[in-house]
Amino acid sequence: MKFTIGSTEAAQVIIYPIFLETAAAPFQSLPLHQHMGERGAVTWYYDKQDEQHLLLTGLGSQQSFEPERLREAAGNAARAAEQHKLRTAAVCLDGCEGVGDMREAVAAWVEGWLLGTYAFDKYKSKQAVRYVETVRFDLEPHPGLEEAIALGEARAAGIAFARDIGNEPANHMRPKTLAERVAARFAASGVQVACYEGEELAARQMCGLIGVGQGSPHPPVLIEMRYCTDPSKELIALVGKGITFDTGGISLKRDHDISDMRIDMGGAAAVIGAIEIIRRSGMRANVAAIIPAAENMPDGSALLPGDVLAYPNGVSVQVGNTDSEGRLVLADALIYAHAIGAKEVVDMATLTYSCQGALGSKYAGIWGDETTVSALRSLGRLTGEKVWELPLAEEYAGYLASDYADICNISRVGEAGAITAALFLRRFVHPSIRWAHIDMAAMKEATSTAGYVAAGATGYGARLLAEFVAERSCLS
Repeated sequence: MKFTIGSTEAAQVIIYPIFLETAAAPFQSLPLHQHMGERGAVTWYYDKQDEQHLLLTGLGSQQSFEPERLREAAGNAARAAEQHKLRTAAVCLDGCEGVGDMREAVAAWVEGWLLGTYAFDKYKSKQAVRYVETVRFDLEPHPGLEEAIALGEARAAGIAFARDIGNEPANHMRPKTLAERVAARFAASGVQVACYEGEELAARQMCGLIGVGQGSPHPPVLIEMRYCTDPSKELIALVGKGITFDTGGISLKRDHDISDMRIDMGGAAAVIGAIEIIRRSGMRANVAAIIPAAENMPDGSALLPGDVLAYPNGVSVQVGNTDSEGRLVLADALIYAHAIGAKEVVDMATLTYSCQGALGSKYAGIWGDETTVSALRSLGRLTGEKVWELPLAEEYAGYLASDYADICNISRVGEAGAITAALFLRRFVHPSIRWAHIDMAAMKEATSTAGYVAAGATGYGARLLAEFVAERSCLS
C-alpha cells in the first residue's frame, strides 16, 4: 500500500483523530459526544452511496497526548477501514498541530496503520486479505513529510519482522533457522552477518551458550550483525537473548501451556528489528548486534543443576537452575561485546517473571549506568516503549553466593529475582563499558489485538533500540 500527501477528494473515508476536550469542534453539524474522543474510541458516520464516510478515532486527553496515541488511533482506524473493505482513505491531522511536530505525527500514523493490520496467519488455511491501497494525508506539501512517511514505514517494517520472528513456532525457528532468516533478510543490504557455531563457539569460549544448547539436537549459534556507515563513531552493541524455545531444560517448566516460550527470544527479535529500522533509515552509525541463540532442552547430555561454567573473564558460575538460562548466554555476549571494541552496550531479554510482578505489563525494567539508563528512559517515553529503573542493589549481591564457584546463576533467597539477575549480568560487563540491561519479559506478547498491537509477539524494543542508536550516533 502507499501513503501520499495531498487532496482527499478521491478517498472513500476521511479519518479524523480527535481529542476528548475538542471532540465536537470540527463537526458542529454532527451529533457528537465527548466519549467519541476517548482513547481507543472508533466512531463511523456513514454517508450516502458513493460519497465520503467519516471515521473518528479517539486520542484521549489533549494534555496527555504523545505520539503513541496516534499510533494506537491509526491501528484502530486501519482495521476499521479493512473491515469495511475500503480501497482509499484520507486522514486529517489538523487537530494535532499544536501538540507536536507534524513530521513525527505523520511517521507515527504510518507506523501505527501498518502495524495495526499486522497478522501472523501464514499457517492458517484462510489468510487475511488487505483492501486499502492508498492512505492520503490532508496536508500541504512540506519539507520532511515524505521522509516522515519513509521513517514510519521503516519502523513498521522492523517491528513487523521482529513480530514474525517471535511468532514463529519452535519447529520452524531453530537457532540455525534464526541465523539463516537473519542472513537472508540482510543479504546485500549493507549489514554484515556472521554466524558462529560448533568449534567456532568453543574457540570464543562461549561456555554459557554451549552449555545451554547442549541438550538440544539443534545446536546453538552466535549471530553477529554489523552496520557501520561511520567507523569514526563509537561502537554500540545491542545484545538480545535468543532462546528459540525454553522448556526449562532439566529444571523443567511446570506450567500447563508453555507455547509462549517460542517468544523467549523476544530480546533477539527486538535487536534484529532495530537493525532493520536503522538500515532502512540510513543512519550514520556504528553498531553491532550480538544474538546468542539456543534451544533449552532436557536430554541425557543437557546441562545439569550443579554444573560449573568457567567464563573467559575469570568468573566461574554454578548452575543452580537450568531454567535461568538466559543470563548464562547473555554473559557470553556481554564478554564478546567488549572483545569486539564496544563502548556502550544495551542488552534486552525476556529474563524474569519477577520483573513482570513488580512492573506489570506496561513497563520493562531497566538497570545499569546512569547515563545509558537515563537516555533509554527518556526515549522510552517518546517511543511508547517505556522502561522503569530498578536498583542494582548491592545488598542483594550476596544472594548469588555459591559454595564452590564464584557465583550461582540463581538467588538463594526467594526475593528480588529481577534485581539479582541484573547483578549477575553486571559481573560480565567490562568496567570500561557503559551498560544497560532491559528485562522485557512482560512486554514480549499481547493476548488480544488493540491499537497497533496484534495478539502474539509485540516486537517490543525494536523502536526503542533504534532511537537509542540514532541519538547516540548524533552525539559521538
